[in-house]
Amino acid sequence: MQRLWRFNQRVGKWRAMRVIQQALTVVYPFILIMTLISAIGQSCLAPNGFFFHIYHIGQWLPGLTLWRQAFQVMGLVVNNVVAVMMTFATGYFLAKTYRRNELAVGLLSALAFLTLNVNYEVIDQAKRGGSQFVENNLGPQGIFLGIVVGLVVGWFASWFLQKLAHWRWFTRLTLTGRVAWLLVIIMAVMVLVGYGMSWLTTGGLNGLVYQATRAMITNPGHHGVMILAVTALNNFLWWLGLIGPVNLAGNATVNSLQNLATAVQQGSAWNVPHPVTLHTLGDAYANFGGAGMTLALLIAIWIGSTRAHDRHIAVQTALPNLVNLNQATLLGLPVLYNPILLIPFVVAPAVNIVLAWCAITWKLVPPMVYPMPQTTPGPLMAYLGTAGDWRALLLSLVCLTVSVLIYLPFVKLLNQLPEPAEEEEGEDHAA
Repeated sequence: MQRLWRFNQRVGKWRAMRVIQQALTVVYPFILIMTLISAIGQSCLAPNGFFFHIYHIGQWLPGLTLWRQAFQVMGLVVNNVVAVMMTFATGYFLAKTYRRNELAVGLLSALAFLTLNVNYEVIDQAKRGGSQFVENNLGPQGIFLGIVVGLVVGWFASWFLQKLAHWRWFTRLTLTGRVAWLLVIIMAVMVLVGYGMSWLTTGGLNGLVYQATRAMITNPGHHGVMILAVTALNNFLWWLGLIGPVNLAGNATVNSLQNLATAVQQGSAWNVPHPVTLHTLGDAYANFGGAGMTLALLIAIWIGSTRAHDRHIAVQTALPNLVNLNQATLLGLPVLYNPILLIPFVVAPAVNIVLAWCAITWKLVPPMVYPMPQTTPGPLMAYLGTAGDWRALLLSLVCLTVSVLIYLPFVKLLNQLPEPAEEEEGEDHAA
């Protein structure tokens, strides 16, 4: 723990890491609202929502269609631009450390990110009605690329503006002229990169990264070791900001459908052909409450954290985490790019997979065979997916308890960090 703390202190002094932390802090309120809207919309208003069925909301809520449209619109507004905001904030704060025109650099970073995500397929074929941008890349899925673009453009723009000050011809330029030159150079480079990527994939540079990661870690089959490796790598990619390269919700896989058909014929979840799958281990026990078992992280914060900031984040993101939506937690604490939380973020789900594999293989617990909505409360996922078997509920509670115990030492280590408000006051006083 002492070595981890020293490593965290060294990493925290890196310019890029400080910039990323500041950008995550700025974007967090927007992602929190987006996640709360998604949690309510998907669990209470969607036709396949968990609480929609439990409380028969469709039978007593007037204007259901209008409510659905309202929540869908509110969710889309923020969700479709969160990566753009992250890019702008990263470029802005990086330029601020170099004492350059941070607002202009932030806008240049956002424009560069949008240029990389132009849908060239629509432009080339002159299609009407299609989106001119790859919209999936503008939401949480594009956070990693947004950070990279913000850092690269922020550094280049700051360096370029510094060089302009020493070039005789450019000293005559006004701020408008300098920014215009920057815009021309950055846009030209991004157009070349984006257009080149369009020959390889329709998803842009971000889509190419996701295709590569999916090809590398998908289809683990029914081998426990492969499922363990895929889950661990997938959670590590989440920690990097590559949100959801692999969908751990394996309800629609062939193995899951075969298990479901057998369970319906036999009237039992026992003796299905594929008891060990990504669905029966990952969905049910490894990542309920969100990737990295962040529901356990929130409980560990309530138990062992003395930082007001972390406790506030835990309260604000409790509802989304309960229904397996944890993007707000990842950005709010933050978990992303936090060396201290990386270890439990990967280890806790891995330990849960081992526990679940042993219990299912030794026939102590039936496997989860019935498909469940994504917004099913995490601790109830396996219980309801086995048609109400109490042993599955007990195993879920054991996995949750073990995960909390894994997170606790690291949460207590975070207590040594100063509150964010204290850091800002210290910077203002020094200035």
